[in-house]
Amino acid sequence: MRRFGLFGAVLLVLAVVYAVAWRTEPRSPQAAAQPAPQMAAVTSVTRSCPPPAPNSGAAHIAMIALPSRRAATAAATAGFTGTGSATLSPVSATPGGSAPQPVTVSAVNTLTTVTAPAATGTSGQGGTAVAASGQMAEGFEAEQADAAGMGMVSCTHPSSDMWFVGNGAGTGASGITLYLMNTGDLAASANVTLLTDAGLQTGLTTGITVAPHQVVTQRIAPFARGSAALALHVQTSSGQVAASVWESGASGGAWLPQAAAPATNLVIPGLTVASSSARLFVTVPGASDARVKVVAFTAQGKFTQFGTTPVDAPSSATSSFALSSLGASAAGLLLTSNVPIVAAVLVPGQGMGSFTTAVPPITEQGVVAGNPATRGLTVGVVLTAPAGAAKANVSVIGAAGSGAPSAGGQQVVTVQAGHTRAVTVPRPQNSRQPFAIVITPAAGSGPLYAARVVTSGTGGLSAPITSLLPVQNALTMISLPPVQNAYTAVLP
Repeated sequence: MRRFGLFGAVLLVLAVVYAVAWRTEPRSPQAAAQPAPQMAAVTSVTRSCPPPAPNSGAAHIAMIALPSRRAATAAATAGFTGTGSATLSPVSATPGGSAPQPVTVSAVNTLTTVTAPAATGTSGQGGTAVAASGQMAEGFEAEQADAAGMGMVSCTHPSSDMWFVGNGAGTGASGITLYLMNTGDLAASANVTLLTDAGLQTGLTTGITVAPHQVVTQRIAPFARGSAALALHVQTSSGQVAASVWESGASGGAWLPQAAAPATNLVIPGLTVASSSARLFVTVPGASDARVKVVAFTAQGKFTQFGTTPVDAPSSATSSFALSSLGASAAGLLLTSNVPIVAAVLVPGQGMGSFTTAVPPITEQGVVAGNPATRGLTVGVVLTAPAGAAKANVSVIGAAGSGAPSAGGQQVVTVQAGHTRAVTVPRPQNSRQPFAIVITPAAGSGPLYAARVVTSGTGGLSAPITSLLPVQNALTMISLPPVQNAYTAVLP
């Protein structure tokens, strides 16, 4: 009886606490409404740029920061003042290398391209850690660029879960190199899963240790011999790393852009007129087969790939599909699947060609920092609006000056719903220096997806591709989740 009495007392106390909390909770006429999320200025950004591609010489880093007036006001309210800075530090490829050679940049609204700093006392080339703070973190974008200032691959955020999808070792990628970079102060442990068209491949070392401020290189091709397609899934059990993948063959090489996380709906922008011989790679991470429907959005409207029947992609594997000819039109793809998938596209061009992958839509602004002004090259953007019509301002920012869009270098582009539009982006007037591209959707526009394209030779954006980069969001403000009343501190 005593035991039941104690239990009843506990229930009584909990009931009293609940009643008091219920009566004292602040009320409003719209108590059921969810509180609006708060916006805060971006005040710190960390990026990791991979080592230079083999036999390509020193790496260059193109970067730009585009702070907004609204973000500056929010930062000042939070106590952050000044223009801020971005510090580039070398990350050693071998143990024992010193890294006391940082490069600091503080110019906002202006494209800056620098040679990546090198660690001393090492053999081999390492990567670059980029840490931006203050206004240099607002609207920040960084890419590894070539000597002409053309961005070749985006410098990524350190993470614990990353995907890469591309060519197999048996279809032109005889060399496949995975770079794992740890810019933190604690060691990280990374596991790498390899999925080819033959399924899950074994042999890769699990629990790869990446020491603080070090790059580890892992050759992948020996574990994927004869494969037609592959996907790499990098996960960490402790710490975080930044991963990058370089593929090469007899005709040249290309970086694999980091793919979007597995999802049942993916949009892949950036297919050009060379897409008549492009290849689609689809990875199914789970245990159930996928049925994938592919719709291409062209300048003429929607075009269903593979007929009306979805294509089958087996589970725990990566499949390769030849895309139907899209004619003389740029395009973006919408993939719809019954189970989560990861996907990428190889667009033929110079050397091996270039890869594009699924990305989120542009929200505040999309930025590509490194764009060449070299003669014989054409720079443009491919914009896809799969749902509602979209309107965007496409502007350029040079490597010097105030950073305001150059005269004649700003254009308003409208994309009809369910269409794709390719737009040539002229370099800043009277300049042969690299420049940045900024894509800013208008208020009320439908979801807009973009890729930057560089072609060589005659024919404008219809010429062979030299470089292709999915456009990333460069945010000045982030949304904080709303704070709500909760009783988890007093209730069991």
